[in-house]
Amino acid sequence: MVFALRGRCPRPLDERAGDIQFTGTLISATAVAPGIRRISVPLPLALRAVNAYLVEGSHGWALVDTGLHTEDGERVLRQGVRDAGIDLADVRRVFVTHVHPDHIGMAGTLEAAGAEIVMHGPEADHARVLWFGGNELVEDAYQWFLRHGMPPDVDEGMREAWLGIGRLVDPLERIAPVDDGDVIDMAGRKMRVIWTPGHTDFHAVLYEEATETLLAGDHVLPRITSNISLYPWSRPDPLGDFLGALRAVRKLRVRRALPAHGDPIDDLAGRVDELLEHHAARLEATVDVLRERERDAYAVCLALFPVLRNAHEERFALGETLAHLRHLERLGRVEEVPGSPVRWRATTERRDIAAT
Repeated sequence: MVFALRGRCPRPLDERAGDIQFTGTLISATAVAPGIRRISVPLPLALRAVNAYLVEGSHGWALVDTGLHTEDGERVLRQGVRDAGIDLADVRRVFVTHVHPDHIGMAGTLEAAGAEIVMHGPEADHARVLWFGGNELVEDAYQWFLRHGMPPDVDEGMREAWLGIGRLVDPLERIAPVDDGDVIDMAGRKMRVIWTPGHTDFHAVLYEEATETLLAGDHVLPRITSNISLYPWSRPDPLGDFLGALRAVRKLRVRRALPAHGDPIDDLAGRVDELLEHHAARLEATVDVLRERERDAYAVCLALFPVLRNAHEERFALGETLAHLRHLERLGRVEEVPGSPVRWRATTERRDIAAT
C-alpha cells in the first residue's frame, strides 16, 4: 500500500508527489500484456486505484491481487471480470502479492466464489496475524510510534485509521502457501514466485519467462515509490532488503512489468535505476537533517515530509523515516540515542550510500 506524500527529496519521483491521476479506465478491463487484462479498482484514498490483473490461460482464468473491499471496488472488479466474458466464479486461482488491504481486501469474496487464494508462505502467516488474529500488531505499532516521538493524539488517529481500513478486508478460510522460486500454475500459465522484500517483509512478484512479463505488485511502480517502513516486527533492514531486491529484478529479462499502481513499465532497468538514485538521495537528506541537530524520528519525519494530510500518511511517513534511519545506522552514518522518546544523531563516519 502506498500513499501520496510530499517530501523533502529530489524531484517528485516518489509517492509523495501529490494526488496521482491514472490513465487506466475504472470501469472495464484493459489488455496490457499477452492474455493479461488490467482492472483498475478504485480506492477511497489519495492514491485512487490499485490494479488487479486478470490472467487468461489454457486452463481458464486467474487473478493477481484483488483491491480493497468497498462497494465501488467490488462493483468495478465484477464489471472487469464480466468485460472478459466470464463471471467471478470462473476465476480459479488468486495470487496476492502481499498483505496490504488494497491487495488482499477482496480475496475472501473470490474465495467464496470458488477461487484458491495463494500467497508467499511467510506473507500469508503475517496476514493471518495482522487481519485475522486480533489487534496485537496495531497496538505494537502504537507503542513503537510513541517510542519514536509521535504525539499521542496523532498516534491514536493512526491506530483508528488502521483499524478502520482493516474492516475493509474480507475474512479468509484458507491461504495456500508457496515458496520463493516455486513455479506455480496460473490458469495453465507457468509463473515463478520471486521474493521481493522491502515494501513488506515477504512481498512476492510473479515472473512469466515465456512472455518476459513481471507482475510486480508494489515492488516497482512507474511514477511513485513503494513505502518502505520499519515496524517492531520487521526484518532488521527493510530498506536494505528493498534495494537488494530491486537489483535482483533488474537482472531479469523483462519486456513489460505490470505494477499494482499506474501504467505498465517497459524499461524496468531504467526505472530501477531511478529508484536506487532516489533512495540514495533520501538517505543523504536524512543525514543532513540530523547534522543540524539531534532529533527523534518523528521530528526527522516532519523535516522530510512537511505535508502530511491524514493519519495514514503520518504512519507511512514515520515508518519510512525509521527504515531510512535503520539503514543508515547499519552503514555507520547515524546512531540511536536511548531515551524517551528515542533520538538519533549523525556520526562523523562517511560511506558511499550509492554503492550499497
